[in-house]
Amino acid sequence: MVKGEIDNKSIISELTEIFEYQSNNIENQNIIERGFVSAKLKKAKALFVGINPSYLSNATNESYLYDIEKAVLDYPKHYRKFAELVTNTKYENDWSYIDLFQFRETNQKKIYDFYENDVEFIVSQLKLTHKIICEINPEIIVVCNSGASNFFGINKIKKSENWENIWLGYEFEYNKSYGIDIIKGIHNESIIKNQKQHLKNLPILFTSTLTYKSRFDKKRLNWQLNLVAENYNRNEKNK
Repeated sequence: MVKGEIDNKSIISELTEIFEYQSNNIENQNIIERGFVSAKLKKAKALFVGINPSYLSNATNESYLYDIEKAVLDYPKHYRKFAELVTNTKYENDWSYIDLFQFRETNQKKIYDFYENDVEFIVSQLKLTHKIICEINPEIIVVCNSGASNFFGINKIKKSENWENIWLGYEFEYNKSYGIDIIKGIHNESIIKNQKQHLKNLPILFTSTLTYKSRFDKKRLNWQLNLVAENYNRNEKNK
């Protein structure tokens, strides 16, 4: 195993079981049968999070894990932007990437079809992804997709006596010194079973897809990442 890499065998096993799910919705079932795709998992101090892998017109139905380093070279339009964002920070050679979901679909609106018709399929992937994040144990998470931010709990809303859009259900505190959100607790309706084992005091930077950001926005994000890297100490905040 490469230094820093996580044993991916158990991840493949769990994803295989998740993707045995059968949907009564024909379109959803067709997406499930495309198989799963996930980056090979490795320890890293900075973790970028997207929402799900795309499915190109010439793609074949198969399940596999891929190397992030190779993806940076083969698909620079998407992956090189993460490398560029951590340039001249301590994370430059210490970053990784995962998607919240592993099903293959380019149209992200299809996610709504899943949680309207097959919510258990979505929840099972979120639970696995959360376990993966805990194992990676990063110093900072950068969520690079507006839709993905919903599933962390930061956009939960209360209607009458009920809460909606909870999902992972983290409670956040905005830190004005870094301009970043810090996990401070977890909602009692979170899908996470063991709520004592969560990512308390982990900073999360919520942003949108990097592909459409200007160089000025990327420059500010780079500055912000470096500010957190050089000054924020999660362990001290735990005391």
